[in-house]
Amino acid sequence: MKTLKTIKTVKGPISPDQLGFCDLHEHLWKSGGMEVFKDADFGIENIEKSRAELERYRQAGGRGIVDMQPIGVGRGINQLKEIADGVDVHLIAVTGFHREAMYDKAHFVYKYSLDQIVELVVAEVEKGIEVNDYCGPFVEHSGILPGVVKAGTGYYKISPLEEKLLKVAGKVSAKTGIPVMTHTQIGTMGLEQVEILKAQGVPAEKICIGHLDRNADLTYHRMVLREGVYVQYDCVARVKYHPVSDTMELIRELSKEGYADRIMIGGDWGRASYLKSYGGSPGLEFIPRQLPGLMREYGISEEVIQRIFIDNPKEFLAF
Repeated sequence: MKTLKTIKTVKGPISPDQLGFCDLHEHLWKSGGMEVFKDADFGIENIEKSRAELERYRQAGGRGIVDMQPIGVGRGINQLKEIADGVDVHLIAVTGFHREAMYDKAHFVYKYSLDQIVELVVAEVEKGIEVNDYCGPFVEHSGILPGVVKAGTGYYKISPLEEKLLKVAGKVSAKTGIPVMTHTQIGTMGLEQVEILKAQGVPAEKICIGHLDRNADLTYHRMVLREGVYVQYDCVARVKYHPVSDTMELIRELSKEGYADRIMIGGDWGRASYLKSYGGSPGLEFIPRQLPGLMREYGISEEVIQRIFIDNPKEFLAF
């Protein structure tokens, strides 16, 4: 008997049609890890403020959201569950890993074999996210299932460790069906990520290459999309990368070419100074409150807006 696909949230599985308007890449809790060690602004460590931020997102029309904090870089599954309690938003947590720069040389990713790490990540997919991120020595699975497995690479390079962890994500996805979402550094190495993941047996429709619009090269985006994978854009208000007009033009042109069914959007507001409840801006509310209107101003159709924020996420995240 064929099992119905569901989307795994911190409150339990839901049917894909329940997801609604979805922001595919956010951060609601980040406590510890290399980013926070190097820059305290990356710390997002107040449950009440994060819950208030999530409620702002809901009030602006958001219904689904993916927290992309993976193993060993400040993830807190019990805190995410507490943040989601009482807020009518489908919050999705992740397993997997970030790029190499996020891990101290003492971390187990350097010491354990590929197969050993696959075993640990599959256990999270099947038993729930480990409450202490496998910092050991005891293992306690939360029962809260991840909805995505993450992997990341550096700027114009894939280190041996990053290749190993990409293969981990691919093997876990091929074994369990969980979708893979990647971190690219400044939108580079997307094609190479696709090649490695497909070689592990991951179907194209379960791969999403992240941050690709930080490299707003239309030709390169076409090359990646021809592989049949999804792309995730997040340069929607951060002019330190480039203006929002670049992302809007990518969406407009690629939609004309038939790629609207492979584009998704996240904010990646991964600093406290980006979140209104922490005294920053523009906040999680920016995407549901402002972005559809901006897209209309650029001549992007209602059909494409629906596809990007609702249809694509529910299809990608269901397994």
